[in-house]
Amino acid sequence: MSAPVKAPRLPAFKEPTTQGSGDLTGLDIDGRAEGLLFDSDDADGVDLEDTVFTECIFRSVALQGAPMARVTFGDCRIEEINAPVLEAPESGWWNTAVVGGRIGSAELYGATFRSVLFERAKLGYLNLRRAKIKDVMFRDVHIEELDAGTASLERVSFIDCTIDTLVLNGAKLKDVDLRGARLRTLSGISSLKGATVTYEQLMDLAPILAGELGLKIE
Repeated sequence: MSAPVKAPRLPAFKEPTTQGSGDLTGLDIDGRAEGLLFDSDDADGVDLEDTVFTECIFRSVALQGAPMARVTFGDCRIEEINAPVLEAPESGWWNTAVVGGRIGSAELYGATFRSVLFERAKLGYLNLRRAKIKDVMFRDVHIEELDAGTASLERVSFIDCTIDTLVLNGAKLKDVDLRGARLRTLSGISSLKGATVTYEQLMDLAPILAGELGLKIE
């Protein structure tokens, strides 16, 4: 009998206690922000590369047009984020909850995630290529395309989610629970080793599996 899939190890995600209000336009380049509330800020054109945020709350913040390469979010809560394009490659996310909001294209390739919750969000294209993803939960999230090509995923679960297109080419999976995801199309089915699916999902994936193996079904 196979071992049960391991669930993500997540903190309680208590709302951080902030010490005051912050202004994204007033941060130092490559600076730090700790214990601040950013409410309804517009970061368009603000250079947030290499900035470190710890124990901060973001509410209805617009991040379109803000370079965020290598930005770090630790023990943060991000609510109702708005970004047609979110550019945060090689960013770091740990003990952070992303709740609500809409992102058109999330360029998070090469990022590192540890103990992160995505909840009640709508994501267009989620680029997680080459990302390191451990202890992450997606709950009530609609993703049009999730590209995790060559990424590493461990203890990742999906609950009440919809993924229109899932790309796994070259990915490495361990304890990835896809049973709560409604999958429509999948690329890289050979990289599904380490994932758990339902019997119904397996039947839906059968034509894709047959195509990759060169099987003829008559």
